[in-house]
Amino acid sequence: MKAIGIDGGGSKTDFCLYDESGKVLNRLLLDEPSNYHLVGIDRVKDVISEGIEKVSQNYSFDVVGAGLSGVDREADKQKIISVFKALGIKKFFIQNDGVAALWGATGGVGILVIGGTGSIVIARNEEGEINRSGGWGYAFEEYCGGYWFVTKAIKALLDHKDGLEIGSILEKRLIEFFEVEKVEDLIYLYYSGNFDKAKISSGSKIVLEAAQEEDELAMNILKVGLENVMKMIGVLDKRSKFSGKFVFSYTGGIFKSEYFLKRFKRVFEIYFPRSIFTDPKFDPSVGAAMMAIHEERLNG
Repeated sequence: MKAIGIDGGGSKTDFCLYDESGKVLNRLLLDEPSNYHLVGIDRVKDVISEGIEKVSQNYSFDVVGAGLSGVDREADKQKIISVFKALGIKKFFIQNDGVAALWGATGGVGILVIGGTGSIVIARNEEGEINRSGGWGYAFEEYCGGYWFVTKAIKALLDHKDGLEIGSILEKRLIEFFEVEKVEDLIYLYYSGNFDKAKISSGSKIVLEAAQEEDELAMNILKVGLENVMKMIGVLDKRSKFSGKFVFSYTGGIFKSEYFLKRFKRVFEIYFPRSIFTDPKFDPSVGAAMMAIHEERLNG
């Protein structure tokens, strides 16, 4: 059985053609978003249509799996279902992009942390039950997301200016990184017409570098972030009835920091000594295809 897998986000959409033997037959990356909340359902239809047509050239396929950002509620899913039906795709399975990422990383069962601009923890057990924790948006603390790291650091620097917090090398470094004159100017990253959460998030590497150099403020921020993510993993462990024995993996830009990944793994092994910490096996587009093949065999 062959499946097209789609990993759709807020800036790009990744397609693959995957054979259940484990071979990726074709790939396509479109620099087009497929979150309908951002670009509208008609644009999403165009992107999915183009991607499916191009990635399946010279091939046949049996089913399509899509993991799309912004598909969090049943009403969202119905919007995307209408797209596939309009395109004449008869067999398809749709989930949030995080679920597709979990399939790719763990093979479909386990717990996954996604750490990028924001963060979310997702679990799926043997019975197919999906649970999640976090991922409510940048305005609500998404622990260990890049935006969270930087916002926590700036708040602490402002508290230091007010005499409520310790000093830090982060003050000079974040001022330089964001090209402002003084620490209070950092608030205009948030209160101006040029608000860009991805730009703010990009400063997370500065926070992590400071933590690696044992800056006390940065290390405290990292400690709080890791402790809360571990609590979230623990909650999903219980909800999924893994009893502390589960496969764990990760994905997202924050894990590109070798220091962060090393610290994360060290803390994880203290909290969950009976679990298996593994690097992601496949990317989310392959995960979406694996999900579709599984669901088709189960329900077809």
